[in-house]
Amino acid sequence: MPFESARAIAPVTALSSVGSTFDVVDAAAPPLSTWATLDQRAGRGRLGREWVAPAGRCLAASIVVRPSASADAWGWLPLAVGLALAEAIDPLVPAATVGVKWPNDVLVDGRKVAGILCERRGDAVIVGVGVNLVLEPHELPTDRATSLRIAGAEGDADALADAVLAGVLRGIQGAADLDDADLHARIAARCATIGEHVRVLLPGDRTLVGTVTGLGPAGELDVDVDGRVERVSAGDVTHVR
Repeated sequence: MPFESARAIAPVTALSSVGSTFDVVDAAAPPLSTWATLDQRAGRGRLGREWVAPAGRCLAASIVVRPSASADAWGWLPLAVGLALAEAIDPLVPAATVGVKWPNDVLVDGRKVAGILCERRGDAVIVGVGVNLVLEPHELPTDRATSLRIAGAEGDADALADAVLAGVLRGIQGAADLDDADLHARIAARCATIGEHVRVLLPGDRTLVGTVTGLGPAGELDVDVDGRVERVSAGDVTHVR
């Protein structure tokens, strides 16, 4: 049965193929209900970008989440999911370094292996995750991407997808309180963007260039720009190498 380990944690609807898991998810379903596939044909990423992958090579899933949080804490949700993804991926690539890139990516050895997209629907948030499972180098969308297979993960796509999804569901379950200071500390410790020199494209086509010093109280990014700290709540971040 597909996603056997994940199904032991939450209801999982396995789809042989789908345009986008976001299009079939039921926002009224119980928390952690999940729709997942290894063949998503019309996915979308952050800022309306297209997310397309070869069939059978990547995991795409949408998860119903209803976290306990104050209004100021919702910015921590994509970071908490990133932490859950990173912790799920860790044991699969033991020789690699897994980190969270603010606000919604997971990196393995500095390259993107997974992305996150959160969409509010009524009293729920639909959390979309996409993970590169067994892509080969020539199949990668950019030279800044990687896959679990390239990073050394063993097993076929089905087994890797189940392991990752089960880990993510456990992690989200354990991060239900987005106001929790311990959760914030764990996210900061895993955040690969802290300490990096970055370029941030802000809404309105404004750009910041500086060094990230930490995370704000609502999960914002604190960027030191020529000695002045700018707090960023939304933006497209590039690690400048």
